[in-house]
Amino acid sequence: MSERASMRRIVVSLAGLTACAVLLPGCLINSRTAERSSGTYISENTLGQIEPGVTSKAWVLGALGEPTKKTTLEDGSELWKWEYSRTRESHGGVLFLINRSSSTESGGAAYVEMRGGVVTKAWKSN
Repeated sequence: MSERASMRRIVVSLAGLTACAVLLPGCLINSRTAERSSGTYISENTLGQIEPGVTSKAWVLGALGEPTKKTTLEDGSELWKWEYSRTRESHGGVLFLINRSSSTESGGAAYVEMRGGVVTKAWKSN
């Protein structure tokens, strides 16, 4: 093969690679994010509307819905709990050569303690 033909082949190959690099970058990278929630999330604002000694059991049930769990304590008071969790998953890759995945989970619970049909205490844990 002549030097001229060899040089021409190199130039054509470089031109092809350059065209691929310019025209296909959107195909080289992919990413995906998904978020899932479960349970009942009670905001600080909603929980702040509960007044110990004033707010009734009926109001709590109407505003917050059915709790995840109800427990009767030794002193006869009730403890209601609303649990929630959130999971965020991200996946990304470049040309199937580099792949990255991450998962973040968060959650918590809101609690309301009642005695005689009236709230005595309300709080939240994260």
